[in-house]
Amino acid sequence: MAHSKSPWLPEGVILFSRGDLSYELLRELETSHHGESTVLARQRTARSIGRQVVIKRLPLTQVDGDTRERIRARLEEEVRLAAYLQHPNIARIHGRHEDGAHLFVIMDFVEGWSLNTLLTASMMCGVRLSEAFLLYVGAEVASALHHAHTRRDEQGQPLHILHRDINPTRITLGPLGEVRVTDFGLAHSRLPSRRPTTLPRPRGNVFFAAPEALLGEGVEARSDLFSLGLVLLELATWEHLYNLASADWEELLEALTPPIKEQVLGALITAAEAELSDEVDELILRAATYGPEEVERVTRKLTEPLRGLLQRLLQRDPARRPATAAELEAELRARLAALEAPYGATEAAAEVRRSLLAAQARQDRITASEPGVFPDCIPLPSDLITTESGRG
Repeated sequence: MAHSKSPWLPEGVILFSRGDLSYELLRELETSHHGESTVLARQRTARSIGRQVVIKRLPLTQVDGDTRERIRARLEEEVRLAAYLQHPNIARIHGRHEDGAHLFVIMDFVEGWSLNTLLTASMMCGVRLSEAFLLYVGAEVASALHHAHTRRDEQGQPLHILHRDINPTRITLGPLGEVRVTDFGLAHSRLPSRRPTTLPRPRGNVFFAAPEALLGEGVEARSDLFSLGLVLLELATWEHLYNLASADWEELLEALTPPIKEQVLGALITAAEAELSDEVDELILRAATYGPEEVERVTRKLTEPLRGLLQRLLQRDPARRPATAAELEAELRARLAALEAPYGATEAAAEVRRSLLAAQARQDRITASEPGVFPDCIPLPSDLITTESGRG
């Protein structure tokens, strides 16, 4: 989704009402090219003001029929999946509402800082987040993924819920150090009557997609674990395994075997048919060609336990990654417990505040002496107790 350039409704307008409860628009968060918007709203009654929520809004009359039904099916599946995703580390969806002209999905307002914001702050102040922070966040996310991966329907049949879009913007650290995984809007599942996708293309943020997703192969639970591995790698090293600048594309193309060339060609055709960005072409080639030596290179400065774990998570062959999110969580918690000092939510929140304060001080100092150095940077809040907007 791209950020909207102008609001579609004035702040303070009532979006819709359900019984005595109304939903008042506070501000627009983002909007897509086909009109689906995400907004921050506030629940209120005639006598009181309630909590903040995030709402997805689909205008049913402003998009063509096929697009409307496709988005409607996705949003309705997201609501249906929410009934099975009852975990403290997963942002919840509270229901849907339709008024004839619009379809609304009501979600948790996730208070806190996205890992994307924390990564930016870490790089700005020149201090990486600690290994303990990575182990703690990774374990909390793995717990949420295990919950999703192992859900069953009322008949006891596995639902095989895959997030498919684990990336730094989908993981939030709350003000008390709580970790939340947000937005299962692109999830894959085996819900009865779900609308299948027509193209085996990567979903969500393709820079954090597993190789099998980029190459058009079947995805599985270990695909989510690979994406989590990329997130932890970037937090730990400020580097990315799919670093396009480090690749010699002519050499990569020449090194491809005929079967891999055929697979890459098929993935490129699929990406073109799905109208994905040109960057995906290079990512597809990178996913097909990176090897153990490159994983070793980007993890070489880490401690041996963390290096070994990331090297397993980032295997190109899913069978060589940890078998389940539960196995990964157990390993992360064991390594966290083995550290010299206890580390949990309280310590994570304190570390984040120190990082944000240091980044804010450096931004203020450099901006004062060199205006324009941070023109597109996140506006780190002057009051770091106030958290950024999150969404479920």
